[in-house]
Amino acid sequence: MKTVQELQSSKIRPPQTVSDILHGGWAIRILKTAVEIGLFEQLLDGPMSAAAVSSKLGMPSHGITLMLDALVGLKLLMRGDLDVGDVPFKSSDASAEPTFCLSEEARVYLLKDSPLFAGMYLRQHDELDKMWRSLTETISSGKPVMEVNTDATAEEIFPRLAEAIIPLNYAISCDVVRYLKELNAAFDQPLKILDLACGSAIWSIPFAQDNKWSKIDALDFPAVLEVAKKISAKFGVSDSFHYLSGNWRQVKLAEGHYDVAILGHILHSEGKELSQNLLAHCRAGLRAGGILVIGEFMTNKDHTGPLFPLMFGINMHLATTDGCVFSVDELKQMCLDAGFSDVIRHTASQYESTVLLAVK
Repeated sequence: MKTVQELQSSKIRPPQTVSDILHGGWAIRILKTAVEIGLFEQLLDGPMSAAAVSSKLGMPSHGITLMLDALVGLKLLMRGDLDVGDVPFKSSDASAEPTFCLSEEARVYLLKDSPLFAGMYLRQHDELDKMWRSLTETISSGKPVMEVNTDATAEEIFPRLAEAIIPLNYAISCDVVRYLKELNAAFDQPLKILDLACGSAIWSIPFAQDNKWSKIDALDFPAVLEVAKKISAKFGVSDSFHYLSGNWRQVKLAEGHYDVAILGHILHSEGKELSQNLLAHCRAGLRAGGILVIGEFMTNKDHTGPLFPLMFGINMHLATTDGCVFSVDELKQMCLDAGFSDVIRHTASQYESTVLLAVK
């Protein structure tokens, strides 16, 4: 620790990292408020000035202007009067007001009528925040706030969570479908698919959208399957689905039956031992050459990044007894130990998302 005299004489920097972390809550509140007041919907038809947005909302212009500027800084809006290089647009009217327009991400995820509207996820964030307030207690005692993967708790919590996280996973699964078809021509045909711990079925829905003749067995708790039925109907693919009700540990799978099995963000709640069992369980259900799709928040080899998986590990410590995150290398080795012949890491080029494909 530096003394007062040493601090004065040394060239220390302001606490930028600490400051950025502490102000992160401001960004969350700006986003939630913009959704609550319907700000993004006002820009649906194209660029508008702050005065015009304020008028449509019936709200004072000063606060709306500040919100619009901040949302540009958060990359959820763009300035309609600037080009992509931030060079001022040469308007013939020198007094023209700045205008604001939706980013592509806002258009897909922040409009209330969008099929991928993230409103439920924003509300779920409030529930997670309540859990995170007990972090000091959990770290001190080693005991989680809740046990989300027990049968009783899962029936209560997972239906809401499954629907809330739809926007986070749909684009990733679509990318996986495209990649599998490039990887092997056999995956361009109708497939037999197992979506284990399917949640909303958002990981398997893109397979059905790509080929309506594919047959998907979606396995989860009864209350969660009601969400899967609703969402598969919403996306127009109900006819492709058959539902298996129960805990995966008690459901016997037909051996060598499936072309594809999917574990979409389930391993982190099971812990290492059960995850190893689950990988072997899925392998038994796959045909020779079949592929297991694993979606997970994975760290690097040394567990020094990326940041989100490192923090998500704490999230699982709050919510489960054995939940954890794995590094890419750890999960690859677990797949090989379960009997898979090869493991491919697929990272989408257009966004940060790591998926492992394990080949039987």
